[in-house]
Amino acid sequence: MKFEPRNRHILVEKIEKYKEEEEAKVLLPDGYKKVEEYTLARVLAKSPDCSVSARKGEKVIVPTHLIQNIQACGETFLLVLENHICGVLYNT
Repeated sequence: MKFEPRNRHILVEKIEKYKEEEEAKVLLPDGYKKVEEYTLARVLAKSPDCSVSARKGEKVIVPTHLIQNIQACGETFLLVLENHICGVLYNT
C-alpha cells in the first residue's frame, strides 16, 4: 500500500541502532525499557507543502515522543511534522 503524507507531514522509518555490549551490568526492574530522547529516522516521503530541506532517503533526527504511529489497513506508518525535525545528517 502506498501512503502519501499531507499537511506538512513527513513519512519516516526508524533506523535501528546496533546494540553495543556493555561491560558493566546493572539490575533493573522487570519490564523496564530505556526510552531514547531522540530517534534517527530515514525520510520515505514528504507532503508537497513541506519546506524542510530533507529529501527522500536522507537521515533525520526527531524527538522520539513527537513521532506519530498511524495504523491503517493493517500497516503502521510513522509520521512527523516538518517543524519537529531537529536536523538532517549528511555524509561528507
